Formats: sequence, C-alpha cells, structure tokens
Amino acid sequence: MKLPKISGSFLVLLGAVCWSLNSPFVKYLTLDPILICALRSLIAAMVLLPFLRPKKIHWNGWLALYCVCYLGLCLSVIISLTMTSAAIAVGMQYTASIWLFLLVTLHTKHFSGHLFLPIAVMMAGVLFFMGSGGSGDSNTEGNMIALTEGIFFAGMSIASSRATSENALGLTALGNIFIAILLFTLVPSTRESLSLMTGQDWVILLILGTVQVAGGYGFFNLGIQRISARKASVLALWEMILGPLWVALFLGLYPNPEVLTGFGIILCGIFMDSRLNRA
Repeated sequence: MKLPKISGSFLVLLGAVCWSLNSPFVKYLTLDPILICALRSLIAAMVLLPFLRPKKIHWNGWLALYCVCYLGLCLSVIISLTMTSAAIAVGMQYTASIWLFLLVTLHTKHFSGHLFLPIAVMMAGVLFFMGSGGSGDSNTEGNMIALTEGIFFAGMSIASSRATSENALGLTALGNIFIAILLFTLVPSTRESLSLMTGQDWVILLILGTVQVAGGYGFFNLGIQRISARKASVLALWEMILGPLWVALFLGLYPNPEVLTGFGIILCGIFMDSRLNRA
C-alpha cells in the first residue's frame, strides 16, 4: 500500500494512538486474557484480510521471526498483566529502545552518545513511571516475563521491514492470523469461553480488534518501512502517555503526580531524540 505523502513518523504515531485506546476499553472486560488476545487478533485478521497479498510478502526467516516475536509480545503482555503490576506489564515493552541501541552498537562497534543520551532519559522516565504507578502487586516472576516484552518488540520491529517492503498491512494480517489460529487451537478454553461473552464484550472486542490491533500494528508496520526500528520504538512511547490521558478523560481516573513526572521525563527524552537524531 503506497502512502507517499505520509511520513513514517506520523504513521507510527497513529499506531501509538490506536494502541493507547486499549487502556480505557479493557477496563470494562472481565474475560480470560488469552481469549481477549486471540479474539482481538481474529477480528484484526478479518479486517485486514483484503490486504493479504502473499506474493508481496517475503516467505523467509524474517517472516518467521516477525510472527514469533509478535506472538511473544502479545502473550508476554497478557501473562505479565496477570502476575505483576499493570505499570510494569505495560511499560516493559518500551525497553525495546535499549535492546535496539545495544544491537546497533554491537553491529557498528561504535558507541554513539547522541543515540544513548535520549534513550537513557526516556528509560529513566519509563522506570520512574513503572515504579510510581504500580499498586504494590509486583512480583519477580511476573517482572521477568515482562522483561521479555522489550526483546520481542525489538525483534518484531527489526523483522517487519525485512519481511515485506510493499505489503505492510498484509504482514499485519498474517501475524494476526498466526496468533488467532495458534491460540484457538492450542488453548481450548478460548473456544469454550466464547459462549460466556455478553453483547458489551463483543462490542468492546470489535473496537479493540479493529482499532487497537488492526489499526495500531497496521500503522506501525506501514511507518517502520520508512523510518528506522530505533526511531519507531521511540515514537511508540506515546502510547504510555496517551493511554492514561484517555482514562482520565473518559473514566475520570487521574494519574498521580509521580506518574506525571515519569511522563514528563519521557517527553524530555523524546524531544532530545528529535533534536539529536533525525534517522
């Protein structure tokens, strides 16, 4: 899909906006987390199915890496949410910037202060947010699972542009087909729980599948064809800022001053990155 007049950075930002809508909607769901993950992906796959053009996808190791990392990211977020504080479960995926920086440093054998300084500031904000926004229900095992989110997010970001250069929406559809088939096949409880869903559950999951998953990852994959994985991981941090904003606007639940301080630090890091690094 050709969108020459829209920058990659703007597309990734649109993806972050779509992802952030998960925060207010998911609070109304009491379903099994694995069912939520599987059904969101199934709905997203159906929405994006018209864009699935197999000949424009590279059927290689990068595609396999994308699907595995996408599945790992979705499952690690869902599982860690049940085991540790929500702030840690959500925030850990944005440690992807650190892993990407380390990969670039190892590949080039050159330490770049211009790259490292904004990342250090942003990660300080993420850690501040996770430390102050938790509810005291953190545990070591859940935190270790959450730590893998950043690795999976980084792997997905790197593999996306290498798995296709022309059909980002088709790649997004394929990733969601993979998750839906795998979870509905290997976790029988997901199929059994469908009969327990209410009308409100279906409406919310239709919104999440269409907007948060299909829109979020669709825009992200379109954007990452045009900008570096490192830059995309930085822009994706806007989800952390926008999610609580929607919760405050629509649910009347406001973040505490410590969380707001974390957001401020993240914004400073994003601004520094925009000034120091253009790629």
